[in-house]
Amino acid sequence: MNSSLLFGITAIGLVCSSITLYYVTRVKNAFAALPRLERPWLLLEVGVACLIVAVLTIPAGVLTSPSGFLHLVQTVAVVLAAFFILTAMVTMKQAWTIKEDD
Repeated sequence: MNSSLLFGITAIGLVCSSITLYYVTRVKNAFAALPRLERPWLLLEVGVACLIVAVLTIPAGVLTSPSGFLHLVQTVAVVLAAFFILTAMVTMKQAWTIKEDD
């Protein structure tokens, strides 16, 4: 694959992930006083950070010789990102259905 295309994909991924991380952090800070509502945003923040790690491994694979370790790091980062994002979605569902007497 063309290395300039990979660098473009990496740049777009980093910009989008950075913007997402900024807004998730702002929303998480808004719910800081309510621990049950802050936790889902923290999980989402960790998931987006894992995506940033996965995106950063794209140009590293182009600049260095392809290694199995780098591919393993990228795969683990993507799987962890999916896990944290899906866990955040489940905990958001639970947090939004809290009754007033809880």
